Amino acid sequence: MDDVGILIRKKLPQPIKNLADMAYNYWWSWNRRATKLWEYIDPEHWAEFKNPVKLLLDTPRERLEELLKDDNFMNLYELVWERFKIYMNPESTWFSTNYPKWDKPIVYLCMEYGISKSLPIYSGGLGILAGDHVKTASDLGLPFIAIGLLYKHGYFKQEIDRDGRQIEVFPEHRPEEMPIIPVKNEAGEPLLIEVPIEDRTVYARVFEVNVGRVKLYLLDTDVENNSPDDRTICDYLYNAEIDKRIKQEILLGIGGMRLLRELGIEPSVVHLNEGHPAFASLQRIAWYMEKGLTFLEALSIVRGTTVFTTHTPVPAGHDRFPLVEVEKRLQKFFEGLPKDEFLNLGREDDNINMTLLAIRTASYVNAVSKLHAEVTKRMWQNIWERVPLDEIPIDGITNGVHTKTWLHNEIKKLFDRYIGRIWREYANIEGIWYGIERIPDEELWEAHLAAKKEFIELLRRKVMRRNERLGTDDPLPDINEHALIIGFARRFATYKRATLILSDLDRLSKLLNNPERPVYIVFGGKAHPMDEAGKEFLKRVYEISQMPQFRGKIFVLENYDIGSARLMVAGVDVWLNNPRRPMEASGTSGMKAGLNGVLNLSIYDGWWVEGYNGKNGWVIGDETTEPETEEDDIKDAESLYEILEKEVVPTYYDNRKKWIYMMKESIKSIAPHFSTHRMVKEYMDKFYSKAMSNFIWVTREDYRGAKEIASWKERVLAMWNNVRIEKVLLQDAKAFEAVINLDGLQPEDVRVELYYGLTSSGYNVERAYIIELRHPEELGNGRWLYRYTGTALKHIGSPCWHYAIRVYAHHEKLPHKFLLGLVKWRGLLE
Repeated sequence: MDDVGILIRKKLPQPIKNLADMAYNYWWSWNRRATKLWEYIDPEHWAEFKNPVKLLLDTPRERLEELLKDDNFMNLYELVWERFKIYMNPESTWFSTNYPKWDKPIVYLCMEYGISKSLPIYSGGLGILAGDHVKTASDLGLPFIAIGLLYKHGYFKQEIDRDGRQIEVFPEHRPEEMPIIPVKNEAGEPLLIEVPIEDRTVYARVFEVNVGRVKLYLLDTDVENNSPDDRTICDYLYNAEIDKRIKQEILLGIGGMRLLRELGIEPSVVHLNEGHPAFASLQRIAWYMEKGLTFLEALSIVRGTTVFTTHTPVPAGHDRFPLVEVEKRLQKFFEGLPKDEFLNLGREDDNINMTLLAIRTASYVNAVSKLHAEVTKRMWQNIWERVPLDEIPIDGITNGVHTKTWLHNEIKKLFDRYIGRIWREYANIEGIWYGIERIPDEELWEAHLAAKKEFIELLRRKVMRRNERLGTDDPLPDINEHALIIGFARRFATYKRATLILSDLDRLSKLLNNPERPVYIVFGGKAHPMDEAGKEFLKRVYEISQMPQFRGKIFVLENYDIGSARLMVAGVDVWLNNPRRPMEASGTSGMKAGLNGVLNLSIYDGWWVEGYNGKNGWVIGDETTEPETEEDDIKDAESLYEILEKEVVPTYYDNRKKWIYMMKESIKSIAPHFSTHRMVKEYMDKFYSKAMSNFIWVTREDYRGAKEIASWKERVLAMWNNVRIEKVLLQDAKAFEAVINLDGLQPEDVRVELYYGLTSSGYNVERAYIIELRHPEELGNGRWLYRYTGTALKHIGSPCWHYAIRVYAHHEKLPHKFLLGLVKWRGLLE
């Protein structure tokens, strides 16, 4: 514990000294009774900051002594402390039960983490997802270490001026008031990590964040050892200056790996969450080369043990830096290394593409929904030019949410009462959630109304504070919790189409101003500081909210953050999501809303393609995955109005029984399938466990496996241009022969397959049939004869069917058969 922690412990009376330990562990952020404990000490302070360290620093000693005499507080304290100890020291976990021999950590790197309001190092969905991933790794007991950066000013605090313009305010956050602990070396001095940037060493201090059983380490360059300019590298999250942005990503990737070495930690698996930390792969390759391995051998180890998740189908979301700028900032790092081989891993024309660097140094690549996987395969198809789309080695692991974090407390109580606390540990088991049917309709509705009241009160406070700050008279929310509330909260990017529901103001006015069926809309979200078009969307929403017919009916929630999100996803009735398909990679806000019984009204995109079942919400527009353009906006707006007028509003006001049925259906269908418990277990099964097996194989016996596969790759790559399918002789519909020249390669170096199906395009067919051809006959001079005798190929000759022979490089230790992208084709009738 640091000096502040020691100060807090000295300040606390002996019977409640353990508050210090709990204050420095974010376990409380997903534990209902723990948050009640902090709130009990000072409700107003807790509502404002949600920071137990600051709370204990600011609470007078007299108040702490007073609490010792409060039986309710002391009973709650004993209960929470006991649960905390049990959580931190379990007899077993899901991981220890299923992977008892695993003895090395999984390391996760990300640019941002959304753990809690009191740790403002996140901007939006990527960070929130990373935070939920870390919390779930803790719940499941994974040997998990996360690495990120500590930003002095975080992202930004949003203020909206009198005209609706977004003003970015960058408060300075004080680490000593946050639930984070400075890491020290053996001498008791702050641990400093040496990171090579340009021609010098930049020093980074380290902070430890305890997130349950997982440690999150944050790097920061604001130390006296650095130049004034280098001290500002971590001032802002997603710094717009290209110089600072590259340095941040060097610090995260290379600095993150160097931190592990200082701590004596050797990772078995490294997970790059987005392309920002991809420089980590370069550092790992360099270290293996220091041990005497060649570049290709080192790359084989790194690639075989790296997982990469890409989160955006938007080209602008992928960092591309001019090659000369990257080369300049890595010049000290490259000393004594084959610079061009390193740079080629991410080279894209005259740029370094961080996503490309991550893909080329990872064997396990995934998008964040099934639809996003299809989009991502098309986006990066040029890496695997001759590989059919459905066989490109990019998987889809759909995002999820940390159930205990995002459930409203009133809903949690209902689940505990009617399902039992088992849902807390096994959120991904579908059968558990059938117990939702046991909840009486009236109790679910009352819990929902309580969540709405809490959100309405938050909205009221936000509007009141803005009025006081600006001297304006925006109407305070006078919303009865029984009225229908529609919520739209997400980043104000133009493709998310915040203004779609504002397309026809006359029609919207009639919808909102019916005294018999009042409807309210609440917007929340920030535009990126550099996104002028997004800011204009936000300004337009605000301007419309000030029109006479919409004052008091449409509200803009200022400074939407993780704290307000937790209330909003449970405190509205309908969650509106209308991006232009397929621009929403996944989206998780709708999962959080659906988990609380809030009904989704969404474009058929991202996670909703998998989540919608016809009974748990509505689809705007067509139930198709075809891409949309601006021309579809009119059609989608018309669909949105029709659904609101003919289904949403009438059902809400006239058929409460059906509405509650849909609420229960939403919870039942979304809770298990879109939980991070399911997601992290899927990462374990598909990626982490396989990468760990690779690590063991490539590193044992002085890296024998790495040397073997690198030697094989070198040999195959050198000969592949001369591999060719010389001829195919079709005897009849049941038999054919293929002569393949392997040019010195052996049959065990390749796989030969018959590939056929209904014609689609290029090498793609619909529902391909694949038959491996085995037991070739050697013809001499590197030529081999492969035969097929079997089921009649009854569609041979049909223009609608495509038949081909393909040969591709094969090694049993390759994580995916097309990882190298080496494949040759020849049509059966050519």
